[in-house]
Amino acid sequence: MSLHIRAVAPPTQARLRQLLLESLPQLLGSEARALPSAGHMPVDTLIALDAYQRLWVLSFNSHDPARALLDGMTALQQVRDLLPWLRQARLVGAELTECSLLVLTTDMPAGSAELAKRAGIEWRRLRCLEVNGELGLLIEPAETPALQPPRQQPTVTNPASTPAAPAAPNPQPGTLTPLPRRDNRLTPEEEAFFQHL
Repeated sequence: MSLHIRAVAPPTQARLRQLLLESLPQLLGSEARALPSAGHMPVDTLIALDAYQRLWVLSFNSHDPARALLDGMTALQQVRDLLPWLRQARLVGAELTECSLLVLTTDMPAGSAELAKRAGIEWRRLRCLEVNGELGLLIEPAETPALQPPRQQPTVTNPASTPAAPAAPNPQPGTLTPLPRRDNRLTPEEEAFFQHL
């Protein structure tokens, strides 16, 4: 059986939303799930939990990357404001205090990589493909994938369980020897100093 793959024009926003919902397990991990939209979210955004139970706002637009970014930032602020309600409704864990933004567009405008690095925004490029007559998305990964395990806190080792490192020898103080003087008279600088006392 052969595969027939061709690039196609981006679908409508509603169809793109449906394709992204279907792609959540590949994008954010097998346990990823979408949350119901709360408040007045922009139509081109989704709220989802990834496989590590971190909260994400996905903003997408197949025609206007700037609109996707602005709508995503608006939705991100709204979700941050709604976090207490989301915790109270038990849609997210009680320990969840932050959410991240993932922008998905067909074009990555100049400066998007720098913006992503400085503002902590993930930015992915998406392409619409038709594979054997069915519409699908190709989401190109960035340098660092969105799905990464949570950052671990540094572990404190028990000193009793680790072998002791050899102690560095204590440095011995050097012996100070005074500079040789021709006579016991003060220098002119020393005399001037003591005159002012």
